[in-house]
Amino acid sequence: MGCRIRVLIADSNEEYRLLMRPVIERGGVFEVVADTGNGDEALELARTLRPDILVTDVVLNGLDGFSLMRQADGLVRVSVVVTAHATQQVLLRAIEEGVRHLLVKPFAEEELPRLLYKAMGMVSASSPCRDAMIREALRTLGIPMCVKGYHYTCRAIAMVMENPERVHAVTKELYPALAREFGTTATCVERNIRSALEQAWAHGDMEVQRRFFGSTLSVEGDRPSNRAFLAAVAEQLTRGTRYGAA
Repeated sequence: MGCRIRVLIADSNEEYRLLMRPVIERGGVFEVVADTGNGDEALELARTLRPDILVTDVVLNGLDGFSLMRQADGLVRVSVVVTAHATQQVLLRAIEEGVRHLLVKPFAEEELPRLLYKAMGMVSASSPCRDAMIREALRTLGIPMCVKGYHYTCRAIAMVMENPERVHAVTKELYPALAREFGTTATCVERNIRSALEQAWAHGDMEVQRRFFGSTLSVEGDRPSNRAFLAAVAEQLTRGTRYGAA
């Protein structure tokens, strides 16, 4: 599903770093490129790797988290503080340092990826606005609500956003799951999603489709497969693509 968003973790607790890695990487959107418990080493890693996101605690060996964020400014796209040291002094320092994204340990597993999505200005798979974004994307691409297969297509995109691996098993897993949810058959689901795509490719605006998908999906000639379409829309919405008129 394309290049993943690269994350550097700086946390003095090695066990916590090991725990955070799978939580961050679950879903296939983020990739932890390195982790360390030392602030000076984290700064050097930021210079070398140029990650998209720095996830740091405030208490580190060597350079502290706040100093690390200040010196890493320009080396990373965004910094996120994840700490158990949420004292009044630390919170006041965070305000003074202009920290915009902070999470206090312990936290529910889904909170960290949600914060990373927010920090990057992306659409989280579990965001309350997700379904509205999907509906608007389909309308823009030429699949209005009245089209046969519309609701299956909406739900299929949402399921792929929740778990990108589903796109590799549309016949064995995705269609049957949708069929159970809607009280129909997997064959009916597949046929109706295909019908919705045929509608879009027959009557939709190819220029709008080209701007939406970019290089992730060819919009020339025949319509894409259901799997390719679902994967491309889910990826673009997850990454916060702006669609519609330029």
